[in-house]
Amino acid sequence: MMFKDIDVASKKLIDEYLGLVDYEACEYSFTTLYMWKDLYNLKYYHDDKFIVIIGKNEDKYFFIQPLTDTLNIDYAMEFIFNYFESINQSINMRAITKEFKSYLEGRYIDKFKYIEDRDSFDYVYEGEILRSLAGRKNSKKRNHLNYFFKEYEGRFRYKALGEDSFDECRDLLNSWTSNKEIDEDIKVENTAIDRVFKNYKHLKSKIKIGGIYVDDKLQSFSIGEMLTDNMAVIHIEKANFNIRGLYQYINQQLLVNEFKDVEFINREDDLGIEGLREAKLSYHPVKFVEKYIVEEL
Repeated sequence: MMFKDIDVASKKLIDEYLGLVDYEACEYSFTTLYMWKDLYNLKYYHDDKFIVIIGKNEDKYFFIQPLTDTLNIDYAMEFIFNYFESINQSINMRAITKEFKSYLEGRYIDKFKYIEDRDSFDYVYEGEILRSLAGRKNSKKRNHLNYFFKEYEGRFRYKALGEDSFDECRDLLNSWTSNKEIDEDIKVENTAIDRVFKNYKHLKSKIKIGGIYVDDKLQSFSIGEMLTDNMAVIHIEKANFNIRGLYQYINQQLLVNEFKDVEFINREDDLGIEGLREAKLSYHPVKFVEKYIVEEL
């Protein structure tokens, strides 16, 4: 069984099979898989009926949901079962959505245990609410925005970013880390972001990158793309936290300019980080994309 690296040469093929599914979880986009492939040693196997993605976490292999049509799910699952048997490891799957969990429960009765992975739940919001920040519950967000508008009136602008702006993005990231110790999570994230920049010509058909300039200096940028027909996913959002209201502004403006009619916005998970969870909850998600770890009994 030959697993291959997830690289730009595989994008067309993987996108073709991603087009067969309608998974709302952030893991099921080529950009996500490509950005974070080193973190979990992600690779793929292609059969004419399916693609499966394998990863490794703490010396234990796992698969995510197969990329295939409904007629060939059982066939793909048989491949996964056989692979685990061949390496003498019990079956382990991650990033399993609530809908796929229901399929497994009905198809393979008493075969698995299902562990709710709350730290991996994706936060989903109404697009129009994030674009307008209407309603009493968003009054604090509007207050931050109004402060930004007043304090920096005439000094800021939004710009769709391309290759000519990526050095500015790198400089922005470097400026935040130059005077402090960089932990491993920051290194991994910066590597993932730089991978997008270096391979933008292969990714630009799908991803959208927007930035905010203040006094003609880039102070914020965000990266997103369409995940399903009615849902966009925001992969990255960075802003100078010393500029009050800037996070709220880039959050809003990427959607206003690049996803102006999209019904739902997936802002990914919180990784179990308390501050990140508080921030994501403060935007009042309309639902979560629930995810589970599936282990063989």
